[in-house]
Amino acid sequence: MKKISLFLLFSCLTVLTTEAQLKDALSKASGAGAPNPGSLLTQFAGALQPSSFIPSMWGNGGKTSWLSTAGKVSNAVSMAQSVSSLSRYIKPAMFKQGFNMGSITSAARAVKTYSDASGMLKTLEGGLKPEAFVGSWAGKRSGWLSALNMLK
Repeated sequence: MKKISLFLLFSCLTVLTTEAQLKDALSKASGAGAPNPGSLLTQFAGALQPSSFIPSMWGNGGKTSWLSTAGKVSNAVSMAQSVSSLSRYIKPAMFKQGFNMGSITSAARAVKTYSDASGMLKTLEGGLKPEAFVGSWAGKRSGWLSALNMLK
């Protein structure tokens, strides 16, 4: 009797484990858990010091408007447009010497894929001085970059 009970218990556990693994595989195949471009954009904006923005633009409804638009990004072109518009809210003094802000705007016009838009956002991030970022950004940056690289 004990052997039959143990066999039934083992069988049930095997079925449950297999079912969980199947659900996990199906969720990955369907794209569930893929990074959200809007979330990555808003995370990046949140990583910038409030003092990095032009107060007259960002503070007078610009922040609310941009966050609302960026949070709804649904394709690579709208992501690129959000990156381009965010760059215009940032104080010129926050960019590294030699960084060409116009390159962000012109790149936005050519974007066709999430890879292109992600590259734009990486360019913007790389073009900013370290003091443009909040202190916690250094610890979050690698995870954010990994998620950004997963956009397809």
